[in-house]
Amino acid sequence: MATINSESIVGIALIFLALLFIWAGIVNKDWSVIMPADYLILAVGAGFLGQGIRELRRSSHPHTEEHRSGYY
Repeated sequence: MATINSESIVGIALIFLALLFIWAGIVNKDWSVIMPADYLILAVGAGFLGQGIRELRRSSHPHTEEHRSGYY
């Protein structure tokens, strides 16, 4: 079963927000002034999404409880 973590949720939300702002910048000339900030929001969202995917892959491996301490 796949789970979703908070980094993935934040990344998806920021990417959606950035795409909405980029679309607003294309449609409206007043919004086009902040277009570099929109790309920055997009990059931060992609970073959060990448971090979330990395954490999901890292935490999905089962941990073993067997440790050899030298005592039998």
